[in-house]
Formats: sequence, C-alpha cells, structure tokens
Amino acid sequence: MQPRSFCPTGERQLTAYLENRLQAGDRDAFREHANTCEICSAELALWDQLESLPAPGPSPRFRTNFNNMLAAERPHQSGRPWLPWAAAALFAVGGFFAGNYSASERRQPEITELRGELRNLRGLVATSLLQQQSAVQRLRGVSYSVALDNPDEDVVASLVQTLRSDSSVDVRLAATDALKKYSDRPIVRQAFIEALALQGSPLVQIALIDAMVDFREGRAAGAFKSLASDTATNPAVKTRIATALEELKVQ
Repeated sequence: MQPRSFCPTGERQLTAYLENRLQAGDRDAFREHANTCEICSAELALWDQLESLPAPGPSPRFRTNFNNMLAAERPHQSGRPWLPWAAAALFAVGGFFAGNYSASERRQPEITELRGELRNLRGLVATSLLQQQSAVQRLRGVSYSVALDNPDEDVVASLVQTLRSDSSVDVRLAATDALKKYSDRPIVRQAFIEALALQGSPLVQIALIDAMVDFREGRAAGAFKSLASDTATNPAVKTRIATALEELKVQ
C-alpha cells in the first residue's frame, strides 16, 4: 500500500471551508494554516482549478436512464416525458389523504402503480445528486437515498461508489453511515471490507471499522490486520483495529 499524506486540520475543515460554512474567524485561521501546509495548499489549488471549469449539466446517462424507464412504465405517454411523473407525485400525495377517508378497492391497483413510479423517480433523483460536482449536492443525495424505502440496486451501487472514491471526507462518512441501513445486503458488507483498504482518511477508516463491528462482520478480520500492519496507518486507527478484533473475538 502506498504511503498516505494526512492533515488532521484539512480532514476536519477543508470541505466546510470550500463550501463557506466556516465562521469568519475559523475561515481566516484555516486560510492561514493552508499557507504553511503543503497538503492543504495543494488541495485548495486543485479546487481553484476545478471551479474555473464550466458547470456540467445532467449526464447523458441520467437522461437515457430516465427516458428508458419512462418508456417502459408508460409507453403510450412517452412523447410527454414529465406528465406521468408529475401526475404520479400529485396522485400519490393526494391519494394518501383521500385514502384515509374513502379509498376503494377499485383504485388500489392504480395507486400502487403510481406510488411505484414515484419511488423509481426518487431513486433516479438520489443517483443523480450523488454524481454532482458540489459536495453539498452529493451530501443531499446521500440523505435522499437514506429516506428511500427499499431502494433498488442502482441506488445502493451509487452509494458504494461514493464511499469508495468521493473526493470529500464528509461525503464518504455520510455514505458509510447511510450504507449501514442496508447491511443485510451482501454487496454492502463486501463493499465495506474492500473500501477499508482504499481510504486515506483515518476518520472514514474508523467509521468503517465501527460499522463492521456493529454488524459482526467477521470476514473483515483480514482487512483489519492488513491495515494495522501498514506503517503508514494512523495510530488511532491501529488502536481501534486492536479493540475491534477483540470485539469480534478474532485472534
């Protein structure tokens, strides 16, 4: 494993600084720190270059997926792509209140179908947000995905990819927490094990370790030991690994 560069101040404050969420005094203090910190200075220079790029629109893949799903669900209305979804949203909300008073068996299949369409649309929105350039938007995508009831594999796969490679520590931490909700899925448990070796942030590493201990993932023992044996691993992470192995009763 390659040595990692790590700045505790940057881990805690870089994302908040870039998104103007720091108080004036903290912002000045971080800027002063970045002037003398090679790691944070390089990060800020990179983000300055990224901000000079034109803002992207929705990806072609998102539009294609949306239109394909729309055609499959409502082929007779494919020429009016937004109408079914607007109707689904309105009908689902209106049907909820109306159903408390006068729901009929005759309308239940239609209500079920429209609610399914709305659920699919919410999944597409969550996936799209996770692909945005802004870390704030990606955090919203993580939050949106958590609110979904039994999300499909595309949403979970997007969360896994976010955990593996998102540039923001805050977003990766949020994705870790969100994926714990779906720890009964084999893809999530395997993703946690694999992601541990990919992380350069001690905060994310510890969050992953905590999660795997919580759902008793004994298969993670090998990944724990490998990370602990790496001389570049943060001492706090090594300490947490030692206690995690004890909690999992792995020798």
